[in-house]
Amino acid sequence: MSGYMNERFRALDPTAGFRLGDLRSPGALADGLRNSIIGQDDAVDAVVRAMTIAAVGLRDPRRPIASLLLVGPTGVGKTELARQVARHVRGDADNMCRIDMNSLAQEHYAASLSGAPPGYAGSKEQFSLFDRETVEGTVSRPGIVLFDEVEKAHPTVLRALLQILDTGTLRLASGTSTIDFRNAIILLTSNLGSREVHDMRRPGARGPAQWAASVMRRMSGRGARSERDVVLDAVRDFFDPELLNRFDEVVTFTSLDDAHARRVVDAEIDHLVEALAARGVRATVTDAARSTLVDAGFDPRYGARALHRVIRAELHAPIAALLTAADGQCSTHLIADADATGLMVTASPALVLPPD
Repeated sequence: MSGYMNERFRALDPTAGFRLGDLRSPGALADGLRNSIIGQDDAVDAVVRAMTIAAVGLRDPRRPIASLLLVGPTGVGKTELARQVARHVRGDADNMCRIDMNSLAQEHYAASLSGAPPGYAGSKEQFSLFDRETVEGTVSRPGIVLFDEVEKAHPTVLRALLQILDTGTLRLASGTSTIDFRNAIILLTSNLGSREVHDMRRPGARGPAQWAASVMRRMSGRGARSERDVVLDAVRDFFDPELLNRFDEVVTFTSLDDAHARRVVDAEIDHLVEALAARGVRATVTDAARSTLVDAGFDPRYGARALHRVIRAELHAPIAALLTAADGQCSTHLIADADATGLMVTASPALVLPPD
């Protein structure tokens, strides 16, 4: 075995930091994530696999616990998966350090990742966008760091990422302090390949050259490319090999379909019904109403995001209006139904409005 490999294996310490016992079992973790992330079982399995490998000690303690690039079309659950990992690991879906990479598109903003260099205003304050406590975590509560929409960041930021993924540390520009990422799970999201996937799913929208290329591939026996192939090609085109090779795994997400959209609607309605029940209000949402919400709100180009907006506008808003009009004297049963004219929410029996 080479000296390099001997060094790497000596560095593996099964007793270091993050342990499987600090989490729920892999099976329970996978089930919990699948219940929250609809239609992405392969992606969930990949994340659980990477975390399990790290948790049993088969990791290099000189690097982050795991570094995963979550990539695929918009609105399919990439950021939500990161939030659910935080919920299972740290007990709260928002208990993580989240960096919106879109805000670091300009070079002068990108510098805020590691703070101001010596001699510049703010250098003594050791300012950084990273919350040190959340990043470094504890033995039983490792840090979670989310770099959202990484492809929108300035190249300077990508160079800082290379340092984090390679050494598990980031030296602040002041030169007097270092943030330690070796006890953190690093998650990065990207929409790379989204446009190409959309074009692939709508052949009629493609130009003659693209259509001809598709025909030639089929005639040559290569067959049609999968969504995963398209996304991974976009990832390879964007990232330098030096950075791409630092990810423990590239986790691909796929487009949602109508069946997935219906599951999203059902899950949202379940949460709504539970919230109303806690207020003593019974609610029924018919199958017709659910189908109407899917038809009105689902567009494969935007994933589940448009669904959430339609549910808010067509269901939450009228229910809120009824409850507000009742001034606390609400009906015990709200019914959401739909016909050819659209979705409607009624109260049974009728709400008793307060006197003028």
